[in-house]
Amino acid sequence: MTRHLLVSYHTCPMEEPGEGLAGGMNIFLRGLLKGLGAAGMPTDVVTRAAGETVEVTSPFHGVRIFHVPCFWEPSPTRESAWESLDVFVEKARLLLQGERIAPDVVSAHYWMSGVAARKLFRAPMLFSYHTVEARKAASGGGGDGPLSAARREAEERLALEAAAVVFFTGHDLEENLRFLPALAGKAFVIPPGVDERFRVPIPREVARSFLGLPAAGEIFLFAARRDSGKNLPEALDAFRKLRSRWDGKPILLVAGQETDPGEMEDRVVCIGPVPHDSMAALYSAVDAVICPSRYESFGMVPLEALSAAVPVIVPEGTFWGGKVREEGGGLAYSPDDPDGLAGAMLSLASAPTLRARLSFTGPRVAEPFTWEKCTAAWRKLLASVSRSGGPR
Repeated sequence: MTRHLLVSYHTCPMEEPGEGLAGGMNIFLRGLLKGLGAAGMPTDVVTRAAGETVEVTSPFHGVRIFHVPCFWEPSPTRESAWESLDVFVEKARLLLQGERIAPDVVSAHYWMSGVAARKLFRAPMLFSYHTVEARKAASGGGGDGPLSAARREAEERLALEAAAVVFFTGHDLEENLRFLPALAGKAFVIPPGVDERFRVPIPREVARSFLGLPAAGEIFLFAARRDSGKNLPEALDAFRKLRSRWDGKPILLVAGQETDPGEMEDRVVCIGPVPHDSMAALYSAVDAVICPSRYESFGMVPLEALSAAVPVIVPEGTFWGGKVREEGGGLAYSPDDPDGLAGAMLSLASAPTLRARLSFTGPRVAEPFTWEKCTAAWRKLLASVSRSGGPR
């Protein structure tokens, strides 16, 4: 039996999105771990913790999570997380030696986890970037300074050292090959799944009543953590244009981030971070979801919205932009057009028939994305890397 260890330094797999540094990654890791355990691949996880003693939890059958204290702050920055990484590695090494955990294959997600995994083990590693710094910079969302430079160097090294690298879409793989040519021949595409509860929409009036939202009127949802790459300013600007051109009374609902109320304006409602278990009700309450980010390795929000029969508005040149343009379920706009997003919002706000048609096709677009397919493919690839030191 393959002994699998997952290194998850950047985020705790069972942490609610919004509480740590990553949101969609938490959702993905929970789905992956649950599926691997159910499929018979026992998995140990080492993750960071803010306490003083190691805590062991077992959220799913066949899964053990070791929470390793490493001076991790309750609300960490990326810089403080990077500064604590060596402490995490040393404590994780002692823990794994004490538990006599010697994996046949290691997996890691995000660059800090990959760095930690390579310091801990020489076992074959299956890696997933989720995002790449060089591409973030090219799309206007990257950073600069020492941490950005360290990340770029680490991501280039991980492309060389990983036995195999997983991307969520073929579009993401092709784009990243331009920045990391060492990925050629070792990169695989395995899309994530979506929780089944999103496929059973809650009645609109029930969802709005539950959330305390107006029963009438069009509501647009922007759901993302506070990150410049998510393009909240673009969403706000487009909403202003919509209000100036349309005599309706739309609402823009901003979820998933702590936002200063002073930054908001009339008919823009910020509800802060939302537990993932409440997202199904949130999608069911709105008329459309806007996702103006120009660079996502995948985008769990569009997938969940489509599953819940809610139209999405996404930029062209992205995975979901191409997907909805070809298959339906939403509108794709040109990100280079200053009025592109506002125009798409106006089209949906003023055309109930169009919204209904896109709502009908959305679940069909989302249907192929299941955790069963995702975890089966991960399990097969992990076993292959384990046996050969690289994929076969």
